[in-house]
This record gives sequence, C-alpha cells and structure tokens, in this order.
Amino acid sequence: MPLRKVAAFHDWVDREHPSLVCQRVARHFLVEIGDQPWRWPSVPVRELSDQPVSELRSAELSVDHDHAVVVWYRHFYATGDVDIIAVTSH
Repeated sequence: MPLRKVAAFHDWVDREHPSLVCQRVARHFLVEIGDQPWRWPSVPVRELSDQPVSELRSAELSVDHDHAVVVWYRHFYATGDVDIIAVTSH
C-alpha cells in the first residue's frame, strides 16, 4: 500500500533544512514502510496507538555518527494505509 499522507516529510524539509543525506535516508525508509509498515527499526508507541484500529510507530534512522532522523507514522490495519505524522532530525 502506498503512503497516504506525506506532508509531514515536506514540512520537516522546509522547517529544518536537513542535509540531502538525511533527506535520502528518511525518504528511503518512508518508501519501504509503504509496503512494510512494521519495518525495522520502527517500534510501536503503545500509549498512542488505537488498538485494534491503528498503531502509531516511531523509528530512529542513523545517518552517521552525529546525525539521526526520527520518523513517526500511523498504520491503519483495515486498509493498510500509512500516514506520516512527523519527521525530525538531531
């Protein structure tokens, strides 16, 4: 299932102006979770999930020894849709 809502990715780029490497790492991960929403290194955020309807997940993606990108997204079980909630870098 392709990603349904990706505006949070574009908001992150506009807001934080991450390096092209950070953008590529995040984009690569986002493309893959469209077909594999449980893809490692994502973990469920149980407190913010709405079981059995949907699950909120987060993933910290290592870019290099000094930079990481964190992605939060919601996966809807019935449809397989994935909505990007937020992207940040540090």
